[in-house]
Amino acid sequence: MSRQVLLARPHPFIVSEMKPWLEQGGYSVKRPDHVDDLASHARACAGAVISLAVSSSIAASAADVVKIVRQANPSLPILFAALRPYSQIRPEIERLLQGLGIAGAVLGADQGTGSPFLGGGKTFLYVSKDDLADAARSSAARTLLVRHFG
Repeated sequence: MSRQVLLARPHPFIVSEMKPWLEQGGYSVKRPDHVDDLASHARACAGAVISLAVSSSIAASAADVVKIVRQANPSLPILFAALRPYSQIRPEIERLLQGLGIAGAVLGADQGTGSPFLGGGKTFLYVSKDDLADAARSSAARTLLVRHFG
């Protein structure tokens, strides 16, 4: 399995802070140039990171990116990322998934430690900027990432 992660919806936070964090976990990153590149990259990656920020260098909403990635690779593990805490963003992620007809659990870096469901198409991991800023939380989140992306 590839150790490459698709930055499916890059945002400056994703590129500046998430990319080095992923690389420290042993992953290389693929940053698409255009929305049309997402499907082909999704078929060859171990997982996808999707920013929930309003803006992105990919001209598509987070929901559209999830839809494209899922159509190309239905079992691809997805990690959502944003600046807000898990408790604030979880309902937004759940609405996004429900709107796409996707049933699944959304786990934050603190909630996912004991989950046997990481790594599949039905569990989604969320990591915030604060999760990466604290060394202990960053390490715990990276452990979950490896379990989720393989």
